[in-house]
Amino acid sequence: MKYTLIKGSFHVVGFSPDGDSMMFRARNAAHWEALGGDNKDLFDTKLQAGEGAVQLRLQGIDALETHYSPESPPTPADVKGKETALQTKPSPGGYHQPPAIAQAATAKFMELLGVGKAEWRSWGKNTWIDKACFIRDGQEVWVKDKLQDVIPGYIVTSEVEKNGRPIAWVFPGDTDTPDGTDLSKAQLAERLKQSVNYQLLKEGLVYPYFFMTLAGRLRDILISGTKLAQTSARRKQAYLAKNPQKAATTVMHNLWFHDQTSAGVQITDLQQLTDSLPIYPYLFRKAAKAWYRQQLQQYWDAIRAGKPYTFDNKNTRFAVNKLLEDGNPYLFVVSDQDFVKLSEVLELNGEQLTLRSSPMDWVFLS
Repeated sequence: MKYTLIKGSFHVVGFSPDGDSMMFRARNAAHWEALGGDNKDLFDTKLQAGEGAVQLRLQGIDALETHYSPESPPTPADVKGKETALQTKPSPGGYHQPPAIAQAATAKFMELLGVGKAEWRSWGKNTWIDKACFIRDGQEVWVKDKLQDVIPGYIVTSEVEKNGRPIAWVFPGDTDTPDGTDLSKAQLAERLKQSVNYQLLKEGLVYPYFFMTLAGRLRDILISGTKLAQTSARRKQAYLAKNPQKAATTVMHNLWFHDQTSAGVQITDLQQLTDSLPIYPYLFRKAAKAWYRQQLQQYWDAIRAGKPYTFDNKNTRFAVNKLLEDGNPYLFVVSDQDFVKLSEVLELNGEQLTLRSSPMDWVFLS
């Protein structure tokens, strides 16, 4: 596999960056031609719609969700077209995980790129950066116009994912390597610790998220960053155990300091996952899907029975044993060198979720 280095600029004003995605505009759009695959047509459409800017999906990491909406499953044939005013259809909504850590990941991402300050705005469920501040020649400069906040940097990419986003390694600043250069796996590995991807993992602000297309040599570097974050979290936990009076004033955004799923956590309510309990984002998305399907099932049952149904988005009761209802995919466990079902690395016991191995040991097939 070849890895193409593309120079350009990152952009935040008018957009909603998070801990694992960012807008990018290539200095020379011709370099995008190096990307191929089944999703290239969708990428080309988005590139044109974005006036040359496209959203990136960072390779090898997964940030806590800030605005996740599950897809609606197909309406059953026996209720299709039979909806009445008696029933209100559940909304897929926009679900988030505990916001403090998610916001810290976004802030660190922008800081690494050179964004000094950012002011966010909200309208309904949408949030975006209204203006951002940069240091130029020792002076603060505020930018308010979309695509005018030219933040220099470069990416290394080789593929486009299903939503038309290049899967990228992100690097701030410039490099002596010529624009459009194809890097070998070894050349990419040499600079990987300079990437935003690695830095966010090392800080414990994002989770590792690996697919089969990620080379083992590169994956191992990301695992090393994850282990540094875990070590830092354990040291802080040990310190606070000896100095409990410090706990009230300690602000810790390291995910591994808060994530207790390896020991087991009780989950009875989706609100736990949105407000206070960080879990692996892949599992959070499955939980949000399962809860939404649960609401839809009640809605469909009401249609079948001809009874009233009012969707109550505050009724967030959730059965954790429904987590795998939308699928139980195979994944590769690195330490075992074996393919297993997702259910084999999770334990769902009553209301308790326990991870039998760490997500950094999992490689998803697709």
